[in-house]
Amino acid sequence: MERETTPSTKFSIICQSLYLANLLLLPGICFFILVYFLLKYQRSTKNQLSIEETKRISLNTFGIGKIHLYRSVQISCLAGVMLVIFPLIVFLFSNQFEASIMVSLFYFITLHAAFVLIGMLNLSRAMARKLPIF
Repeated sequence: MERETTPSTKFSIICQSLYLANLLLLPGICFFILVYFLLKYQRSTKNQLSIEETKRISLNTFGIGKIHLYRSVQISCLAGVMLVIFPLIVFLFSNQFEASIMVSLFYFITLHAAFVLIGMLNLSRAMARKLPIF
């Protein structure tokens, strides 16, 4: 039984793939692409464009894709704070240099793996046309 892939499903898969690429392949670049999609969607909903322009932008037709877009941007921001900002704060305000490096490295590797697993779970849910869990 094959299902027809809708634009919403394709867009949700793209969003979750960009989230995983942000963690694994091109950090920062993929995040800015996600933010670009988010700003493009918000701009199209605020201006109430004509039907032809809305079809051209076509983010208004992405029902479940919008939720995956919001969720991948939210989790990307959370991952950025928890993987970059928090270990730097611990590292900078620690008195023991060697111990802080060891703890920060262990924390980063463990949390990075958890965020990748969350991304893989959400990508599989996007392929199954379901809402993201996290």
